[in-house]
Amino acid sequence: MKLDDIAEKCGVSSSTVSRALNNDPRISRETTRRIHETAAKYSFAISKRKRPASRSMVSLLLVIPDSTKIGHNPFFDMGELVNSINSAFVQEKTSIDTKTFSQLDQLESNAEANYSGVIFAFGRAPEEMKAKLQQRNIPYIFLNRTFQQENYVSCNNVKGVIKLIEFLKQKGLQRIGYLGCPGIAVNEDRLRGYRISCLEHFGGLDQSLIYNVESIEAVDEDCARYFLKRKCDAVFGFNDNFAVRLISAFQALGVKVPDDLSVTGFDNSPLRAIYKPLLTTISLSTFEMGFFAARWLSDNIQHRETRQLRLEVDGELLVGESVRQEKSVQD
Repeated sequence: MKLDDIAEKCGVSSSTVSRALNNDPRISRETTRRIHETAAKYSFAISKRKRPASRSMVSLLLVIPDSTKIGHNPFFDMGELVNSINSAFVQEKTSIDTKTFSQLDQLESNAEANYSGVIFAFGRAPEEMKAKLQQRNIPYIFLNRTFQQENYVSCNNVKGVIKLIEFLKQKGLQRIGYLGCPGIAVNEDRLRGYRISCLEHFGGLDQSLIYNVESIEAVDEDCARYFLKRKCDAVFGFNDNFAVRLISAFQALGVKVPDDLSVTGFDNSPLRAIYKPLLTTISLSTFEMGFFAARWLSDNIQHRETRQLRLEVDGELLVGESVRQEKSVQD
């Protein structure tokens, strides 16, 4: 019996099982109880990693998008990301230095050698810096970016959109528009998920239901009218912030969400928690991504493991108030 088997039987992720078996207080008591009972039933015990002989400080560099990008699109919770990294290093003394991608150019010469490991979150690393890290055998990993020949942990954007479109279909929604922004990295994968869903669930793809903008400022009343003219009964905004802005544009035109038209997003942005109606979305699974990436770093730093990690975690469907409530339509 493996940890993944316990996770499957309990209907949770492997990281949730690991955290529950270590009595992480952030896991609900009911979930913790269920996991412990299942583990006991199959005589499963989580293996404890040996503490390294050295107790020197582990110094990590966390690289995040610039404030200008996060300000326009606050798609992840910084506190959640830092907590996930700390959760993977509970047996080590750890310090986390945070810099933005633009600040990497300001690093002093050879500063990379001062770090035990690096996490590049939601962005692309400079080739020169990657080369220096490789020369010094300093492990690094990407978060929510998938690059060939690199180590990464990402949300499976394609599967997330497929899950969301299937949910909309079950609510009786048939003409689902797509609001995208080709300039943002994850748009391509989410658009691919939309196209696959249309082919699977609706027998074809109507290209006229896809509306692309260059920036969030272009999500305005003209954008809303575009979907109304095409008689869409739902629109998938490729991320939460675009979806929220689209809802505001519909409301300015007197269109009620979800009574007249449904809108969904993707990311579980912090903005979602304060906006009404509460957006139906897909969680980016930031904690899981950060935890698995940091655990891989820990194994590389403390135990010199060199295994590759190319992992995509599933996003969770979060049902809010932005999709009309109807009985499921039978296939």
